[in-house]
Amino acid sequence: MNTQQAFQRGKDAALDALNTLGDQFDGKHINRRHQAMGGALTTLITAVYAMAPSEEAAEELISFSQKCALEDFLANPPE
Repeated sequence: MNTQQAFQRGKDAALDALNTLGDQFDGKHINRRHQAMGGALTTLITAVYAMAPSEEAAEELISFSQKCALEDFLANPPE
């Protein structure tokens, strides 16, 4: 597996998790979606810190991911 394939598998797994959350909030408790997203994001970031060789490496990955997310959002804004 190359870097792009690994990156895509991570994105696909995150989309699967979001679909699971969406199923749980399907028209119910819609005002609590942001807490659910916060829980998911916190867990992913915690895993990054736990698996990184250093706090600095974790923060670099988090920063890189945040930059990619913003670029994706700006390139494909919601309608």
